Amino acid sequence: MKKAILFSIVALLCVTALCDEAWSGAGSFDGSELTQASFLLRPTDSLYYSSALADGTPVSLTIGAVDQSDSTKTAAIFSDNSGTAVEGSATWNYTATDLPKNDTYTITETVVSSYETKSLSRSVTILPEPAILALLVIAGALFLRKRVKALVAILALVSAFATGAKADVVSGVAFQQMLPFSRDVAITYTVTPAANTIYDVKFYGSTDNGTTVFDLQDRGELHLSVANLNETFCSAGTHEAVWTPDESFYSTKVDNFKVKVEATAISSASNYLVIDLSGGTGAASYPVSYLSDVPSGGWSDDYKTTKMVMRLIPAGTYIMGSPQGELGRYASDDREAQHKVTLTKPFYAGVFEVTQKQYELVTGSNPSEHQGDARPVERVSYNMLRGTDKGKGWPANNEVDGTSFFGILRAKTGLSFDLPTEAQWEFACRAETTTALNSGKNLTSETTSDANMDEVGRYRYNQNDGKGGYSQHTTVGSYLPNAWGLYDMHGNVYEWCLDWYNVSYGGNAVDPKGASVGTNRDQRGGSWNLNPQNCRSAYRSYNTPISDGSNQGGFRVFLVQ
Repeated sequence: MKKAILFSIVALLCVTALCDEAWSGAGSFDGSELTQASFLLRPTDSLYYSSALADGTPVSLTIGAVDQSDSTKTAAIFSDNSGTAVEGSATWNYTATDLPKNDTYTITETVVSSYETKSLSRSVTILPEPAILALLVIAGALFLRKRVKALVAILALVSAFATGAKADVVSGVAFQQMLPFSRDVAITYTVTPAANTIYDVKFYGSTDNGTTVFDLQDRGELHLSVANLNETFCSAGTHEAVWTPDESFYSTKVDNFKVKVEATAISSASNYLVIDLSGGTGAASYPVSYLSDVPSGGWSDDYKTTKMVMRLIPAGTYIMGSPQGELGRYASDDREAQHKVTLTKPFYAGVFEVTQKQYELVTGSNPSEHQGDARPVERVSYNMLRGTDKGKGWPANNEVDGTSFFGILRAKTGLSFDLPTEAQWEFACRAETTTALNSGKNLTSETTSDANMDEVGRYRYNQNDGKGGYSQHTTVGSYLPNAWGLYDMHGNVYEWCLDWYNVSYGGNAVDPKGASVGTNRDQRGGSWNLNPQNCRSAYRSYNTPISDGSNQGGFRVFLVQ
């Protein structure tokens, strides 16, 4: 089964419809054994090449043509042999003006990378420009999986576009069967969500023009651009999905196939997401539910052991880092240089640090030195949480190993839980404060006991305060939360972030992902054995991905698209 997520394309002459649910127009679906098909090609076109998962692999591209009626007629349509490393995606424009129109050719496209060579040939009919101006643009798409493991080409017409109107959430639904060589159906759709609103997006299909409707997940496998079963976070812009039909569609061939994308808003009052981990390692799935508010009586021990609770954090802009005069600031370098950061997407952040019981229910083990079900898990490395294969790819991608903590949690919830970026962590910690501590207070002491730090977290000088434990961390939620209800953002245990550590932040940024390469990964929040200055909102630390952080290193779960 091909897991590559491909999309080619986009449309002209489309009547846009804004609605909570949107159908595509009717188009054809061919589930029979597929062979190469003839496609229409404009004399002038573009080839879209995506290498977002290829780690900047150097590539060379060539496109050649042979006239099917006269093999002596050949042409080199396009050539780029520079071998330049491509990051993200690139577009090459090419012209077929030296080929006679109204004729059919065998087009061969070849990609040469540092790892291997891939070629695909297809039959193409080239028409004069006037003959197809009324049609939708034909896009050529080459999608390269990591290290060129799989190469698929799509040159096709966009099948259809959405109609109807209700509310301004989903529009522009289109599908395209990924001919040749595949029964897979590529789906594109546009989202215009309300500010800071979370949507559950589902996908439906019909083979009889909408009369009978089925959930695409029930009749095959759905692969989304965010690697979720359901796209709970629905940000503005164009999204992609690929549906792989099950065996029941292998002989189906219809001309009235349609796709529907439906976005259901989770109530704006549903500020909390809860994961039920009580089934442990033997559970096939972990149920996810939502709460509008903190339960009466507060968060019981269940939410620190057999359940995991997360708080919705709005998108926003803030000043990351610390001012020059902040007590405890390291003024010798730029590690806390202030700069403006905009986070364009809302996200969920763990109300508590992940506890030992929660970690054990997911992974079956508890590596912690200082034991306690409701205490934060420690002695966990970055690699233990995300994996040593796919999980080391950030920021090139957000994949994780299936056997890692986040791999298991994703598989059993269908949601792309992960560590936060450094920018997301500090935004969540501050909760709109600008002071050294998220209580709205500054430190009065850098290296000795501090009354303001005593209020918000476990650190070196309050281990005899009666809240449990001495010379170690303590039960999560033992100190005051910030304005967004998050506990222990100061002290207790360090919390891993996704980013590679870089001494200098750089300038203002939108949704920053950190350095592209590095040796150490970021950690935030300080720990139970550190001074007040090392537990401030802006304080930055780091460790190697293989280090378990001794008994001072833990983490918090986030959910961001």
